[in-house]
Amino acid sequence: MNHEIVKTKNVQEFYAGLEVLGKGVKGRMGMMLIFGPPGTGKTFITQKQAMQDDTVYVRCKYIDKPKSLLHAIVAELGEEPRRYTSHLFDQALEQLISRPRTLILDEADYLVKGEIIEIVRDLNDMANTPVIISGMGNIDKKLHRFPHLVDRIRSIVQFKLFDLEEIKMLGKEVCEAEIDESGYEYIAKTGQGKFRVTNDLFDLAERLLKRTTSKVISAHHLRPAWEKEKQRERR
Repeated sequence: MNHEIVKTKNVQEFYAGLEVLGKGVKGRMGMMLIFGPPGTGKTFITQKQAMQDDTVYVRCKYIDKPKSLLHAIVAELGEEPRRYTSHLFDQALEQLISRPRTLILDEADYLVKGEIIEIVRDLNDMANTPVIISGMGNIDKKLHRFPHLVDRIRSIVQFKLFDLEEIKMLGKEVCEAEIDESGYEYIAKTGQGKFRVTNDLFDLAERLLKRTTSKVISAHHLRPAWEKEKQRERR
């Protein structure tokens, strides 16, 4: 399966937001917020963006404290993390000032705690580095507890579930199997518009193509094979 970026509505809006973020305001670089339901491709697009030389990707964790977050940021910046929290902050700051890079914080719902989110704001302010915050569907509401941080958000992108037409476009771009109308309708209904499940079904279609004499994959092929895989996972 082709894993290149397809210009879905979510992707187009992401790059439009990125363009706004890159311009800054009066020389100051702000933040960008990405939010939406799980499975809409937020992690995929941010990880792809992190392959650029001027971008650093950090996946936040439930157990994160200020020290562990800074440790992860410093490590991703290519430095050997120091021991103490204050030293780690200085280290991250030095790196972002000496070599400006956009900082992406994925699964940022875990950071919406006073002491941690303030670290993000300080890095944005003191290094004047763009920050992309990516989280679930209600992170935009959670962040309103921190108006001084919200004021720094220059662009907001809401990722949405895929509709049938977008799933067809995705399939034609990334899936090596030809899928008929009934197949796409089955994928849309079963995947519920989620990026991960939709790609799993495309992968299944490719595997089915190798096991069947049919040159086109339909719901008739997908339904029993998908149900069988789900039963196997439940065992």
